[in-house]
Amino acid sequence: MRNIITHHYFDIDAEAVFNTCVIHIPILRKTVEKIIKDFEEGK
Repeated sequence: MRNIITHHYFDIDAEAVFNTCVIHIPILRKTVEKIIKDFEEGK
């Protein structure tokens, strides 16, 4: 996605970017938080 936003900004689908922010980033955040927690617990 970074490549498209950086180099093809005239072709950006704003709805796709919005959906990524609303749907996928919260899931990614939970996953990263779990990885950090597991790392801190030594798992």
